Amino acid sequence: MIRPAKHLNLDSCVLRAAAVLLVRLRDERICRFSDLRQSLEPLGEDADPVFMPTLHFLFLMGKIDYHPQTDSFEYLERQAE
Repeated sequence: MIRPAKHLNLDSCVLRAAAVLLVRLRDERICRFSDLRQSLEPLGEDADPVFMPTLHFLFLMGKIDYHPQTDSFEYLERQAE
C-alpha cells in the first residue's frame, strides 16, 4: 500500500511522476524509454531516483506494457467492466 509520509515531497513522489508519465503516454500511446525519461525533467534532480519505481508502479497497475524490441512503453487503455 502506498501511504503518504509526513515529509513526503508531493512534487517529486512516485504518484506525481506516474501522473506526468501517464499524460504523455495517453497522448502518444507508445513512447521510447529515453523520451519517457526526459518527460520527467520538470521534476528536477529528483526525477532520476523515482523514474524506475514509477515505471514499476505503472506496470503493476496494468497501465503500461514494455516492448523490448523497440525499447518502448505502450499505454494500455482498459474498458470499464
